[in-house]
Amino acid sequence: MKEEISAGRKKLEEELRTNMGNIFVPEAKLFGMVCGCVGFAADLRGLKSDDVEVFRDRINAILEEISNSLGVKPEFIYARKLPGSDEVVTLTVRELCSRCRREFAGSKAAPRPDIMILKKRL
Repeated sequence: MKEEISAGRKKLEEELRTNMGNIFVPEAKLFGMVCGCVGFAADLRGLKSDDVEVFRDRINAILEEISNSLGVKPEFIYARKLPGSDEVVTLTVRELCSRCRREFAGSKAAPRPDIMILKKRL
């Protein structure tokens, strides 16, 4: 599993650099939440929200590929911005628990102002 996470981090960084310039991915991790959601998250430096909007489809494809390789079903993909900034600090893929799936199913808006929803498949 360690190798797959490291390979996913490297692939994401290479793809972002190829498409958007000097992007650094210092950390990537699998996580499990108390509610039951599981996912993959990558911390970033140098990525702007405008780049995420322009390259949304490519970013989704990369994150889906990485999460699938780690056994995480990519149901909810989002970017988290630094509050009050256009700097994107995390890209996250979540496989939702039943409670969160119900909560997100009826909502069209992002759950918080610092979140940019990239894909929601419920």
